[in-house]
Amino acid sequence: MKDGKIMIGIIILFAAYLFCRWMLKIMKLKPKEADRTIDEIDKMTGEEFELFTAAVLKGCGFIIEELTKTTGDYGADIIVSFAQIRIAVQCKRYSHPVGVKAVQEVISAMKHYDCEEAIVITNNYFTNQAEILAEDNEVVTLWDRNKLIQMRNQAIK
Repeated sequence: MKDGKIMIGIIILFAAYLFCRWMLKIMKLKPKEADRTIDEIDKMTGEEFELFTAAVLKGCGFIIEELTKTTGDYGADIIVSFAQIRIAVQCKRYSHPVGVKAVQEVISAMKHYDCEEAIVITNNYFTNQAEILAEDNEVVTLWDRNKLIQMRNQAIK
C-alpha cells in the first residue's frame, strides 16, 4: 500500500515538472522575441525557428496551445487556436524551397491533433508541388518568406 502511494506521488511530481517546463516555455514567448532580422532567422536552428514562429503567432493574436516534442511530433511543431479554430503549424527553416512532404506531414498532423486547419511556415519559399497540394486540401495555408516577414512586422508592432 505504501509503495503504491509513493509511486503515485512520483508520477504526480513528474507530471507537475513537465507541466512547469511547458508553462515556462510558453510564458517566455513574447512578441519581442519575434523582433529578428531575416538574416538572423536564416541562421537559426530548427528549434530556435519554432520558438521564433510561436512568438510571431502569439504577437499576431494566436493562442499557443502546445509546443510539440522536437522529435516524433506527428508533423506539427506548434498547435494554436485563432477565433475558436484549432490549427496545426509545421515550421521549416530551410536553405532551399520547402517541398510537398511538409504539406503531407501537416495534413496528417491535423487529424492527430484534432485540428481544423494547418499552416506550414518557412523562411524560404515553397515548391510548385507543395503549393498545388496545399491548394487541393483547402485547409492548408502556406506562409513563405514574404508572409513570415509581414507577420513578424505585425507581431512586433
